[in-house]
Amino acid sequence: MAKNLFYYVERSSSLRLIAESQNVGNYDEFVKVLKWLASQDNPCKGCRFGGGWSWWPDCPVRECILQKKLDFCYQCSDFPCKKLKEEPLLTHKKEIIKANNQMKRIGIEKYAEQLINRFRLAVAAQPFKEKRV
Repeated sequence: MAKNLFYYVERSSSLRLIAESQNVGNYDEFVKVLKWLASQDNPCKGCRFGGGWSWWPDCPVRECILQKKLDFCYQCSDFPCKKLKEEPLLTHKKEIIKANNQMKRIGIEKYAEQLINRFRLAVAAQPFKEKRV
């Protein structure tokens, strides 16, 4: 999203005029922050695979996983903990908790199998395009 907005901001000189005429804030600082956000396109790989966003290397959930030497949050006796439920920067916390609950309930092997099947169904649902010669 930030990349798209930054692309638009770069190409529309009228935005600066509008922002300045409305006295909405420091436009140059806005563009600076937007440019930085747009450059942070490395999604979190998950705690087990080196985790962390490029812009958030000290994720408290990852720190906890590493300290407790766990693979998944559900393995912790405190799951789901306050840290996981309330961390404001962890935007996908509901999905993380849901996935961990499912892993805990059915086991990691069955969970992985379900993910693979879901991926296969998604790929199969894509329209087939015949290559013309």
